[in-house]
Amino acid sequence: SQRIAKYWPVTVWGLLKHLVGASQSARQLRGARRLEGIGIRTPVVVDPPRVVVESGRRLVRVELAYVPGATVTEWLESESGGAEDRRSLASQLGDCTRRIAEAGYLHRDLRPSNIVVESGRTGPVAWLIDPVGMRRCTDRVVAIARMLNRLDTQVRRRRAITGGAWRLVLREAVGGLSASDRRAVFERLRAHRPR
Repeated sequence: SQRIAKYWPVTVWGLLKHLVGASQSARQLRGARRLEGIGIRTPVVVDPPRVVVESGRRLVRVELAYVPGATVTEWLESESGGAEDRRSLASQLGDCTRRIAEAGYLHRDLRPSNIVVESGRTGPVAWLIDPVGMRRCTDRVVAIARMLNRLDTQVRRRRAITGGAWRLVLREAVGGLSASDRRAVFERLRAHRPR
């Protein structure tokens, strides 16, 4: 099976962060476990962090299973799939957002360029490829609003491409919230919208 490697330079600061579980490699492993625990697709860590020397530099390397496909950004720009595929992908993105928040987490870097779209038998399948940004957050309103805002920052420029699919992302993301919590999410999104 194919693999992909992620690298981080070995520094004194990085080693100190690793000792307290805050290094990029530690956060990669922890984020992947959290996403897997709530049933969200993320690449499997095939080879845990270890120090390697490449081109005379000491680096921390983590190997992950390769997920074939394009990022959401690339997928939208290539106009892959039809309207039904776009709706399916939008629904999956909203569902991921909601499930992450329901599990008591926030993904601080949930954006289209960190999500790969794999072509499945029944349509597109979303994979969150960068779980480093997973953090605890017990306030579902804050978590959903921040993740949607991060997604929207890149999607907004592509509204003409995404059409009405963004409404499906929103609907799935706030599903299960009370009316007052839904209003609070939308108020936060309006408040953080660039002018």
